[in-house]
Amino acid sequence: MIAKQSIGKSFMGALDYNLKKMEHQDPGKRATLLETNSQSMDRNQIQAELAMMKQMNPRLQRNTWHTSLNFPKEDQLSDKKMLANAREYMTKMGFDNNLYFIFRHHDAGHSHAHILALRNRFDGSVVSDSNNYRRSEQIIRELEKKYNLKETQCSKKAMRRASTKNELEMIVRTGQPSTKLELQDKVALALQHSRSVSEFIRNLERQNIHPLFNQASTGRVSGISYSYGDFLIKGQKLGRQFTWGNIIKQMDYEKTRDCKEISEANDRTRSILDTQGRAAGRRASTTSRGNEAGARRSQSAVHGESKVNKNQHRRNGKNSRESAYFASGNSGSKKSDSAIQESQGHRQLDFENGIFRSDHRGGNQFGDVGRILNELGAGEEEIDKKRKVKRKYGNRR
Repeated sequence: MIAKQSIGKSFMGALDYNLKKMEHQDPGKRATLLETNSQSMDRNQIQAELAMMKQMNPRLQRNTWHTSLNFPKEDQLSDKKMLANAREYMTKMGFDNNLYFIFRHHDAGHSHAHILALRNRFDGSVVSDSNNYRRSEQIIRELEKKYNLKETQCSKKAMRRASTKNELEMIVRTGQPSTKLELQDKVALALQHSRSVSEFIRNLERQNIHPLFNQASTGRVSGISYSYGDFLIKGQKLGRQFTWGNIIKQMDYEKTRDCKEISEANDRTRSILDTQGRAAGRRASTTSRGNEAGARRSQSAVHGESKVNKNQHRRNGKNSRESAYFASGNSGSKKSDSAIQESQGHRQLDFENGIFRSDHRGGNQFGDVGRILNELGAGEEEIDKKRKVKRKYGNRR
């Protein structure tokens, strides 16, 4: 028996999933409700009951415990026996005073039950999720012995990772094994016919499997991954049988001797991965290039229109300011032409007489240098000299 647990936030979402299974078009695949302690199956009343329970512990967010108990095909369980397993499992997991539903599903090739329970107890306490996976596996081993069920190998002792629900559904839908299952078989075959690490590498590459070792600069290897097509996975994800720690127990390995062979295998694998990455990048670039060009054309059109509007706005503003200026008769807003000419001539005359004055902006552009030159009555050549010093070294005091 295998238990798959999940803890979430939506009790009604999990309940709707199971209730929908009870309305399956195929009568042989319809789920059945084995037991519940809910006062009603009316959805509104269940929601009201949940709201009341949440008020007892409002800080609890992940309040939904949803677990499926999956039995091997060899175990043909009656509803009574499945309910006894599910009820005892649920109670030993700590759900002995909680709102719960137990369903039996018939839409897979094996018998399985779904347990949906609220983590809030009726007394206001909460069922702990600490070490729940370890406790679950221990309880399952006890139930297998008690009810004479086929014993499933402990996950820590299993040499291969079991297929996930999505992988199993894909196998049923397509009739083809998943890439992970295919890779497990191929790597297992390579292990079976290899007595050394170099042979193992060659046997993998003959099957288009490229190993990638986690090798330090000292030559020490601490892990291994496998590349198969565009699929890359760690050995640990395939199962204990395919981890580096287990591999070196099955064949002759010496760090100093095999260091170069492993490094060269890594170079080949990385080269293949880089090539695949560049090809994927080119495909993505080709796909998006047309969209980007269209977006640029649209943006250019929008920006062009915006620029025309902006220039028009500037011209209108300038015309408005000029109109307001001339309408005011130029009184007090600007210097007269004679005043400007007089100022320019006075500044030029002073310059020719060797006196340096402030510029038209009202500030001395040479700072203290200009003040000293004014006091000393320096000539034009001296001013040019000091100007060059100013440009080269700045205004230093």
